[in-house]
Amino acid sequence: MAVYTKVSSAEITQHLKDYNLGELVAMHEIIDGIDNSNFILETQKGKFILTIFESRINKNDLPFFVNFKLHLSQKGIYCPAPILDNQGLAITEIKNKKSLIVTFLNGTSLKPRQDGYYETITPQHCFEVGKISAQLHVAAQDFKVARDNDLGAAHFAKLFNKFAHLLDDYQKDLRAEIEQNIAFINKNWRVDLPSCVAHLDLFPDNVFFDQFGKASGVIDFYFSARELMIYDLAIAVNAWCFDHENNFSEEKFREMIRGYESIRQLSAAEKDFLAIALFAAAMRFLLTRLHDMFFTAKDSFVKIKNPQEYLAKSRFFRAKL
Repeated sequence: MAVYTKVSSAEITQHLKDYNLGELVAMHEIIDGIDNSNFILETQKGKFILTIFESRINKNDLPFFVNFKLHLSQKGIYCPAPILDNQGLAITEIKNKKSLIVTFLNGTSLKPRQDGYYETITPQHCFEVGKISAQLHVAAQDFKVARDNDLGAAHFAKLFNKFAHLLDDYQKDLRAEIEQNIAFINKNWRVDLPSCVAHLDLFPDNVFFDQFGKASGVIDFYFSARELMIYDLAIAVNAWCFDHENNFSEEKFREMIRGYESIRQLSAAEKDFLAIALFAAAMRFLLTRLHDMFFTAKDSFVKIKNPQEYLAKSRFFRAKL
């Protein structure tokens, strides 16, 4: 579904001549992604992932993403570490598009059902996700390069204005509800809480687990930006702590917080702000799903995700405020 750029084994073989990875043994397309074209490369020196960046990624941000993953891997975080070519470059080109080769991570991610939900999520998974989220935050605190979160709360209104005029035909009264929600978030948002460059997309398909159920790695850092740590954690809560009927699990939530605080203790101010962060995180994905629903071409390979899931989550968290 997400291999937009087709590459032959002959083209890969030629590309690998610029690397010290040995000869190509086999290659396989990865169809699980959304934004880029990805391939598993098996060479004489092991397995690697080739990513070809498509139009949804801002190419100017690529050095930031590469350097962030290098920083995390040097800190002991098990994430895809960029491979440098023979010229010392991480970002190269294939078929006139920017590309990157990274190390292959062992482990497996949870697989979604047909409706997009992950029915197999357990409280233990949530503990592990909380723990690895805190490990990422601790490792990232001395990464000094900044990137603005263009999908953060400060940008909600700009994103919303792109499609606000289309909402009345989609769902009655939704436009007014979103306007009120954005105004509430803007009024109550804080910028004085602990921040770092954060993952900001820690969904089940981006976390790998080993055979014992322990979180073994994290992938897909292409939404990473400087943001409040508590907001990054709130995104994970939204992604992991609801079941396929959108029922919130207090047990999963408690385990995620417990896992996080086994590594990094949340401050009293962060705990006080968590309710707003949870609401804002739900709004972030409601807005981006509505945007994609309205503007993704009908013949696109991208599978449009249902905005109603995050409308329900936003209403759940709004009622708690």
